[in-house]
Amino acid sequence: MKACIGITLFILGLMSCSSQKALESHPPFSVERPTVQYWEGGREESGSGMRFRARWNPKDPSAVQADSLFFRGRVYKLEVYDSETGFILEASRTDAPLEKPDMIMHADSTKEIGNQPPKSLPSSRSFPFELTPDEAVISYILRADGEKYYTKITGVIEKAPLIYPGRPQH
Repeated sequence: MKACIGITLFILGLMSCSSQKALESHPPFSVERPTVQYWEGGREESGSGMRFRARWNPKDPSAVQADSLFFRGRVYKLEVYDSETGFILEASRTDAPLEKPDMIMHADSTKEIGNQPPKSLPSSRSFPFELTPDEAVISYILRADGEKYYTKITGVIEKAPLIYPGRPQH
């Protein structure tokens, strides 16, 4: 009986490990000064968002292609920009403001039938990595073999959020 329980726990342990992607410890690039900055528009209809930036130093820029950023439970498409001071990795997100549907509030609950329940949040089970808030995973493709690899970066610095001013009130 104890052997059966031990085997079951061992198999469950292996299955939980397989959900995590293998991380490369020596990628063909380095990442320096990773930062994240959240922003919010000054008007309700402006929305909000996030921008991740880091300096990217590939050993051979033609041999590797940055693919995705896994950060704080979300996956972002990475863009690479060639600036005067080197390559910049960037990922961003813009969230449209939530539409607030009309809700009927009534003492007679049968009059509230048309109200829609709130949408559920995305499941964290679909996110393949366990990361702390200052960690991220970068996926990249080696052009030589076309395979996708993953590497963890640490020390993501969160800058103060940008709060854009709203339209002046007259």
